[in-house]
Amino acid sequence: MKILVYSDFRKISHSVRPESEILIKLAEMGHQLTVCSPHFDDEHYFNQAGISTVCTHQVHKISLSAIKILREELRKDDYDIVYATNSKSIPTAAFAVMGFRAKLVCYRGTTRGLYRSDPTSYLTVLHPRVDAVICVSDAVKQAVKAKIWRERCVLTAIFKGHDLDWYKESPLDLTSEGIPANAFVAVAAARFRPTKGLSVLIEAAGLLADLPNFYLLVVGSGTDEPQYKKAIESSPLRARIRLTGQRSDAPQLIAASQVLVQASTDGEGLPRAILEALAYGVPAISTTAGGAKEVLEEGQTGFVVPTHDPEAIAAKIRVLYDNPSQLAQMASACRAAISDQLSSTTTAQAYATFFESLRVDSN
Repeated sequence: MKILVYSDFRKISHSVRPESEILIKLAEMGHQLTVCSPHFDDEHYFNQAGISTVCTHQVHKISLSAIKILREELRKDDYDIVYATNSKSIPTAAFAVMGFRAKLVCYRGTTRGLYRSDPTSYLTVLHPRVDAVICVSDAVKQAVKAKIWRERCVLTAIFKGHDLDWYKESPLDLTSEGIPANAFVAVAAARFRPTKGLSVLIEAAGLLADLPNFYLLVVGSGTDEPQYKKAIESSPLRARIRLTGQRSDAPQLIAASQVLVQASTDGEGLPRAILEALAYGVPAISTTAGGAKEVLEEGQTGFVVPTHDPEAIAAKIRVLYDNPSQLAQMASACRAAISDQLSSTTTAQAYATFFESLRVDSN
């Protein structure tokens, strides 16, 4: 297959590595890929895998110059698939591909933000030129299915897999964050929008103040909002809650913890932090919001709890705190899950199969 990909690969960091590795593996399978991005800092990452790169210099959501560049590329070769992944690349690709035979596939990673009454939705997933949507979880697929108009638009759910080889860096020493070496640490890592449930998590942590060496580590942006500061100040655990802000070494902070907690109340697709935790052998506690419930095996790789339920979160943390042998067994199961059904190789194979099915359907 000949596949043109348009996404943002300015920097190959841990946040985009799962997506970029899918493309590397597709190239290793023998497919011809061209990767387009508004800018590249690590262009050699793709070039050394035999993948051509095209820089569009796109700035705005709709870019006539970027559309022109993509159309020029589409004229050079007879592409089977055009795959676009975000709010800038999808509209640009949708207009660029008009008049070409290539199937336009877009990516969807959240259950929120898609509305039939919102005109901007018709620039992305609801654009009439979109032939298919790859959703990061079945929860996202069902959310898109409820909004899509066109029966001919094909939906599928494919997890964005990870590899154990990406997570060989040593866990960070949390004493630098004021956490004792023998502490039991629950970590949360995200961009903390209101739907991330940080207030629920802080309340849950307060219910565990009786555990003498229990700490809560919160990694990510958005934690300086007044409601979170107030919740921490009034928490019985306030002296053992640590906020790091946004960190590029978030995976190593997760690796240094005993359990990851995702207290989201809505809008999740499949949080990357959960897969990073599993790769480091850290079980996860997640709410039913989004796709985490589809990958966590209850009592084996983690626990799933209701949304808006701090008591349920606290109870599951307490189970792991009180049962170190179970925690150790779950750590092994977490790594096994990544190496098997949640691996990057499994994901790439699923992408190839889906793209091929679209190509066959068009013949």
